[in-house]
Amino acid sequence: MKSLAPKYILENSGKTWIDVSFRLKISKRIILFLDYDGTLVPIMEKPSLAILSKSMQKLLVDLNRTKNISVFIVSGRAYSSIKKVLNVKNITIASNHGFQITGKNTDWFHPDIMRFLPSLKKTSLMLEEALSSIPSAKVENKQFTITVHYRNVEKRLIPFVKKTVKEVIVDYKDLHITLGKMVIEVRPNIKWNKGDAVLKILKSMRAGNVTTAIIYIGDDKTDEDAFKALKQKAITIVVGRKQNSKAKFYLRNTDEVERILESICSLKNERSRR
Repeated sequence: MKSLAPKYILENSGKTWIDVSFRLKISKRIILFLDYDGTLVPIMEKPSLAILSKSMQKLLVDLNRTKNISVFIVSGRAYSSIKKVLNVKNITIASNHGFQITGKNTDWFHPDIMRFLPSLKKTSLMLEEALSSIPSAKVENKQFTITVHYRNVEKRLIPFVKKTVKEVIVDYKDLHITLGKMVIEVRPNIKWNKGDAVLKILKSMRAGNVTTAIIYIGDDKTDEDAFKALKQKAITIVVGRKQNSKAKFYLRNTDEVERILESICSLKNERSRR
């Protein structure tokens, strides 16, 4: 049976968000999972330019300080990369598509990841050499994964970039390719993704009861793994109107994400004042 397209959570009548906000209001605890690029900040030509706005940064700080709200960042970026642009203390980050989870009381790596590091390092060097004729294609070695960025590559050269990546990793049976927004990801052949990472976090928090509301907001293809894993457990929201997303709801852009997060913060602070 074909799944329904995500519903606009801020539709004109307002009933959808009223229903969702009522559920959040009566929940004893809210767990927020947020992608970074394309969710908290617009997609930028260079990842280093994707800096949180002052209002979004303040909002994340406020949410993270609010009693009974737990905030997690779930990103494809390397931990060092996300820390440079995310200036929020005491926030747990699932980086590298969940292969690493780092926070105040945790510093976890997938137990099988270390044996893939030699292949990843060699592949990264080979990709840099193979794509050296296209300076606008950037190879990012994130230690546990590799990202080939082609957002700034001329349209006619994109097929060459994709073909080159496939040819380079063909001899590395322990690696595989996934696609994202104008990026090609090279990952270890481990059955692990953002969905698995989120379920691991929830298990550690013992967040299985009906008094906990779980929300996941993301925009990329890699977030679909989390939407699928949380299908029966969470309020899932994709950023951008996508007919084939596994999310229940959608928001149009990062401005609307900020609007939703402001509402959540207000709801819980209002309840705590009573």
